Parts: sequence; structure tokens; C-alpha cells
Amino acid sequence: MKVTYYPGCTLYTKAKNLGDLAVASSKELGIELVELEDWTCCQAAFPLVDDNIMGMISSARIIINAEKLGSKLTTLCSFCYNVLKRTNEVLKNDPEKKAKICEFLEEEYRGEIEVVHFLEILRDDVGFDKLKKAVKRKLKGLAVVPYYGCQIIRPASILKFDDPENPMTLDDFLESLGCDVVDFPFKVECCGSFQIIHPEVKDTALGCSYNILKSAHLNGAEAVALSCPVCYFNLDKKQNEIADSFGDFERIPIMYFTELLGLALDVDYQLFDFSKHAIDPRPLLTEKGLIEDKRITVKEEAK
Repeated sequence: MKVTYYPGCTLYTKAKNLGDLAVASSKELGIELVELEDWTCCQAAFPLVDDNIMGMISSARIIINAEKLGSKLTTLCSFCYNVLKRTNEVLKNDPEKKAKICEFLEEEYRGEIEVVHFLEILRDDVGFDKLKKAVKRKLKGLAVVPYYGCQIIRPASILKFDDPENPMTLDDFLESLGCDVVDFPFKVECCGSFQIIHPEVKDTALGCSYNILKSAHLNGAEAVALSCPVCYFNLDKKQNEIADSFGDFERIPIMYFTELLGLALDVDYQLFDFSKHAIDPRPLLTEKGLIEDKRITVKEEAK
């Protein structure tokens, strides 16, 4: 099974290993992720002004080019997923905007392509039962909270990814890998998103992330699993800063879902780069017997 794959900016640059892990893991499951050629940034945010058609040009171009290759376009990034799927809905359901966009791009859109998150591929095309049988390294004993954030589930009427109040896709994914899934009340709360870069509201954004991390810890989690690069940045890269500002919580590793998938399917260890984490997950993974002591520093030694 071949699926057109849109990496997006972050998962092609600073976090490229997270995308590489998905590509390698897909092969283990009989899926070939075929990277879309000549792709550009999706613009990271869907325009909220109704007549901002130019705000959809970049994402529309991605969708139209992907439609030439197949009936499905997937991405690993919740922000990219949100923007692309909402743009695709406009192209399908608003003839006037579709006509203007296609005229500007000098392209044709047939409306025959579906935008899906890679978790949907695992859920609907592979199936979590099949994924469970493919696991080579069961992640048993690793207590993980599934954190969805905002962009993968809202607006629910358009994205239709899962129940917006109590989604279970990431929960079921983690369970299929053998994780001890921990429920917690902040699974769909915002982490502060891009507000983290604005000085005037930075403390508010840090507070949002603090609430998520504190709740995860209080509910017995040893790690947080997520599918959004922005959430990953706020919860991992800013965790020490959050602790300095708010205190009273233990540091907790943040794991991108493709890292856990790659571990469970035992893909090439050279594809991982745990050293990029602000909160190093290797001590926890070693304690649980999921990686070997002698392999912990393999990336640093290779450099």
C-alpha cells in the first residue's frame, strides 16, 4: 500500500528523525510513505477570516499536487493535518473559492483526495489489532499519558478525527504497543501553542503547559505521548523553564508517537536521536529494558 506523505517543515528539518521513524515503521507494516515532491509550507494556520483566500493557496497547492498521485494524503503533524484538511473541505464544498484558487494556481481540483493523519492510517488501514501482532518489542511497564492537544481534534465538525472531548485513537495506539495507558483530564487541553513566543502572554502559555505536565505526573505517568511538533516544543523544550517558573513537579520525558512506534517495531536504532530531547527519555527507557545500556550513546558516538 502506497500513501502520499507530506512531511511539513518541522518534521523535515529540526525533527527529521521523527519523520524517518514513521517511514521506517510503515515499511514494517506493509505501507510505503511516498514523499510529495516539490512541497512547501502549509502556512501552519488555517485563515480565520472568511474571505482570506490567499491564506489557503499554499495548502491548496499541496493538496492538488497530492491528488495527482493518489486518493489519500497523510501527515504526522497535527498542525499540518488541521490546515490541509480544512483547506480540502473548502475546496470540496465552496465552488466559488475553489474556482478562484484553481484559477490562481492554474490547476484543476477533482475533489477525489482525502487528508488523513498518520494515526488514522494506523487505525483505519492497518488496524490496531494487526499493529499489536507486528510489535517486536512490547512497551510493557511504560506508563504513558496520551496527549492530543487542539489541532488534531478541533473543529470536530470538519476534522472528524475522534470524539473531541474524549478521543481514544492515541490511547488505543499506545495500548497496541503494550504501553500502560494512563488517563488524565488534560488530554485535549491547549499547551499554549504559538503564544509561547509572544512575551506579553508567554507566562500564560507556560502555565498551560505546566497544568498538562503536573496533571500527567499526578496521575502516575512516566512519559507523555503526542503528535504535534508545537506541543512537543512547549512540553519538552520549555519544560525546564516551566519548572523554574512554577516548580513542584518532576521532569517527565515527552515522546513523539513515531518514537514509540519505532521502538515497538524495533526499527534501525540509528534513526533515533534521543539526545535532541530536553528531558532525556533514555534513562527511563533503559530502566524499563526497552533500550540497552550499551546503545544509549550511539548517536553521540556517531557524531
